[in-house]
Amino acid sequence: MKKAPTKAEREHMSKVASLGCWICQRPANVHHIRPIGLGIGRRSSHYDTIPLCYDHHQGQFSIHNCKQQFEDMYGKETNILQEVKKRVADMEQANDLFNFYNKGEK
Repeated sequence: MKKAPTKAEREHMSKVASLGCWICQRPANVHHIRPIGLGIGRRSSHYDTIPLCYDHHQGQFSIHNCKQQFEDMYGKETNILQEVKKRVADMEQANDLFNFYNKGEK
């Protein structure tokens, strides 16, 4: 059974999607990566997501329809995930600094 995301998970997935498609930078949704050994119909953590547009997520030559070709062209989804997590962390740090320096100013 797929578990509904918590508020924190929804916020994380929103940040991931805001990065734009990892491949073409178009508006993106999140793709839950599927680690080796995780069965069909099972979803990984809501934190293990990468941003992909419709074409790269579910289109004709997408990660869902041609995973091996996708990974041959763009890299392993686990490697992309690590880079996405770093970008989200950098984004959060920048937001924290912005909020720190602008607190009290209205």
